[in-house]
Amino acid sequence: MLFTIVVLLSAIGTAAGLAFHRFWTTRKEAGATILYAELLQKFGVWLALRTIQAARKASPKNWWGFAKALPLWRQPDLEKWLYIGFYGSFAYLAASGFFFAIFVPRGLYGFPLVGHVMGGGLFAACLTVIVILKGRNFISVPKPVSLSQALLDPRKMGITAVRVKLAAFWLFVLAGLLLALSALLPMLPLLRTAGQKFMFEFHRYSALVSAIAAAVYIDLEVFGPRRL
Repeated sequence: MLFTIVVLLSAIGTAAGLAFHRFWTTRKEAGATILYAELLQKFGVWLALRTIQAARKASPKNWWGFAKALPLWRQPDLEKWLYIGFYGSFAYLAASGFFFAIFVPRGLYGFPLVGHVMGGGLFAACLTVIVILKGRNFISVPKPVSLSQALLDPRKMGITAVRVKLAAFWLFVLAGLLLALSALLPMLPLLRTAGQKFMFEFHRYSALVSAIAAAVYIDLEVFGPRRL
C-alpha cells in the first residue's frame, strides 16, 4: 500500500511539475504576475484547456501517425533495432512491474515474471551499449570562455532545462544499474530473508526513480530547448 501511494504521488507530482514548466516557458502571461494565487489560477486554466485539446486530438490514427514520425525509424538498421529493444524492454518492464505491484497483492509471478526477467536482461544489455556509444553526448563540458563568463555571471550557472535533461539521463542510467544489481544479488547465496526483502523493495523504488527520470527526459527532449 505504501508503495502504491508513493507511485501515485510521484506520478502526479512529476506530471504537474512538467506541465508547469511547459506553462512557465511557453506562456507570456506566466511571468506577468508574482502573486502565487493568480499564477496558479492561470496555470489551472491553461492546464484544463490543454487537457481538453489533447483529449480531442487523441485517436488511434493520430497516435499511429505520431509513432511513424518518430526519428527512431530513420536510424541505421543496427541502431534502430538497438533502440527498439531498449524502448520495448523498458516499456514492458515498467508496465508489468507497476501493474503487478499496484493491482496484484501477490506481486509478479508466472509467465509475466519470466518475461520480466528476460526483458530485464535485454534492457541492461541495450542500456550498456547506449551508454558506451552515446554517453559522451550527455556530458556537458563548458568551454573556457563560456566558463569564465559563467563565473562572472552566477545566473548562468543556474539550473536550465538542458542541464535537467542531462541529469535525468544519468539518473536513469544510475537507476538502471541499481535495478540490475537489485535483481541479480537476490539470485546469489549472499542474502538472508531480511536482505531479500530489502532488495525487493529497493528494486521497486529504483524502478520508480527510473520511470520518473525517463518521463522528465522524454518531456524535455520533445518540448524543451536544445542549448545550455
